[in-house]
Amino acid sequence: MRIKHIALFAAIAAVSFSSGAAPQTTDNEVKVRAPNVKQVMMAPFMYDRVQGEYALEDGRVLQVKGKIGDGQRALYADLGDGPVELVHVGKKRFVAVDRDLSLRFQGDRIPETVFVREGDKRAVASVQR
Repeated sequence: MRIKHIALFAAIAAVSFSSGAAPQTTDNEVKVRAPNVKQVMMAPFMYDRVQGEYALEDGRVLQVKGKIGDGQRALYADLGDGPVELVHVGKKRFVAVDRDLSLRFQGDRIPETVFVREGDKRAVASVQR
């Protein structure tokens, strides 16, 4: 009898776990969540230094702008299709909140180069502003 209870409990746990992992759907729309990333504190000077316009090698212009509100600082990236919020993940690296986009800035005091990865596409900007 005990083995039947254990087997039943295991089956219920497996079903409830698999249903919790399924993507949420609403009216034929599938929402995919980005993996959780750990936000790292950003030095105040980095917040100011990464802001600007970057001409990408593929002809697009990346705009990085900051916004301060409610005592919080936030950075936004715009590749011409609307701004997305960025999260600092460490070592001059940022990822977008709701988009497959990552930025890596390179340079000692002022970023000289930014590496942009959007999905499977990569682009480089070698001059800021």
